[in-house]
Amino acid sequence: MADAPARFSALKESIRELADLAGPEHRERASTLADSLVDELEGLLGEMPSALKPARQRPKAPRDEVERCPVCTLRSYHYQRGTIRESEHGGFEAFYRCGSCAHEGWKEIQ
Repeated sequence: MADAPARFSALKESIRELADLAGPEHRERASTLADSLVDELEGLLGEMPSALKPARQRPKAPRDEVERCPVCTLRSYHYQRGTIRESEHGGFEAFYRCGSCAHEGWKEIQ
């Protein structure tokens, strides 16, 4: 299914070629049908990328489990195990808590 866009393009061209082969008495109906089928294929192709996108695996843990706290700047901002979630921007983020000033927050991870 990775080559679906190329296969859809070939199908669209075949449909148009088939419409051109229709006799003069059916040419208008064949063109109308071909256009509707091409529109249907384009609609399916528009829906496909999200369905074909491979699911990224959730990371087990951030690379660095201890970071500098954005508030107190001490290196005591600890990753809280089991708190990885998918971010709104397409990546993953983990929940951190500072052992010094108790600041908490979500941080994007690689």
